[in-house]
Amino acid sequence: METITSLPTMQLNGMQVSIDRISQEVIRRLAERQSSATAVVDVTAVTALTPEPMPIARNEHLELVVPIGISVRHVHLCPEHVEILFGKGHDLTIYNELYQKGYYAAREQVMVVGRKRAIEKVRVLGPTRPYSQVELSQTDALILGLKLPVATDGADPACQPITLVGPEGAVTLTGGGNGGAFIARRHIHISDTTAAQLGVNHGDLLDLRLDGPRPTTLHGILVRVKAGWRTEVHLDTDEGNAVGIRSGQMGTLIIPGQ
Repeated sequence: METITSLPTMQLNGMQVSIDRISQEVIRRLAERQSSATAVVDVTAVTALTPEPMPIARNEHLELVVPIGISVRHVHLCPEHVEILFGKGHDLTIYNELYQKGYYAAREQVMVVGRKRAIEKVRVLGPTRPYSQVELSQTDALILGLKLPVATDGADPACQPITLVGPEGAVTLTGGGNGGAFIARRHIHISDTTAAQLGVNHGDLLDLRLDGPRPTTLHGILVRVKAGWRTEVHLDTDEGNAVGIRSGQMGTLIIPGQ
């Protein structure tokens, strides 16, 4: 389980301690706990691979049954920041394969430091990316004392600054489109083949019907298209809890008639 650490104003010889000193203290604590820490899978679990579903015509629209992945808070890192946080020459190591081929939960974890508190043992996902970003839920943002935008990725100018601390160092993401923290927009991963079959394009917004213990329809599911992707909707933990859905359960994507 991740630990939420309060970060009150620290005093040293009567003086306030800067974020640098806080980061140093955090690094020390992480190093002490690393030897006894138990790895926790806190990302979308691998779902058994099944054939891609086929759309069904309903009145004037198509319906497609799709798997749901609930994304817990996580971090993506660029190669430079991997070395700062984990040491010179360090490469991410695979802990758990994810649903999309080539993507994985890494063994590496970091502490995410906000204005009020910090959350320890936040999982890093691989492979590395051109820039670093932190994807949180609204609940996480409130815990950390942050006001975060809903965004697609860390290139969004609205993304906010945040500090990451690893066993070997710390780095502050500046936000403003250069990597930072945000709440991930609900979205669906599909291949270019599936997109053509459904008549949808990258950037389209669709509806998702969920027939669970709290049946509802979610609007604004962003379509993200890439060759080779398997069909999967991503919601965050707040959204999953609100509708009573867990990773691996199914929903129905609604595609308007052309």
